[in-house]
Amino acid sequence: MAGRTPKPTHLKVVSGNPGKRAINKREPKPKREIPSCPAYLSDVGKVAWGRLGVLLDRMGVLTEADGPALERLCDCYAELLELRDSLSSQGRTYETDGGLIKANPAAAMFADADRRFKSYLVEFGLTPAARSKVQAAPDDDKDKKDPLAEFFG
Repeated sequence: MAGRTPKPTHLKVVSGNPGKRAINKREPKPKREIPSCPAYLSDVGKVAWGRLGVLLDRMGVLTEADGPALERLCDCYAELLELRDSLSSQGRTYETDGGLIKANPAAAMFADADRRFKSYLVEFGLTPAARSKVQAAPDDDKDKKDPLAEFFG
């Protein structure tokens, strides 16, 4: 499918559905929870998983279906830190035997990892611009009354 990635229904609703397109009333609604951290993530990735999981849960955007996307976000972050260390120690350029100065391949790899990392940040609403497009919906759980409370105290 060409064009923009469709905006999730709950984001359309809280932003007022500016395009006035039909709302998908049958969109799947995964349970809100922090998915389990995969054991194969690097140590840096596991630390990122813990921090981001708590943050995204507080923001109300993390569900059981978001594990693979969160995994990619944490992988990209770990890759960025590794490439940053490599560039710090080896430099952004190197000199060949013939005296030519060439770009370190890690610099292009860093730029690519940074682009992917940013796209995942935007997907989760973790940039100021991404957050500015959405108004937070009220927490439905706080306003719900237990229908049996009047009978069972």
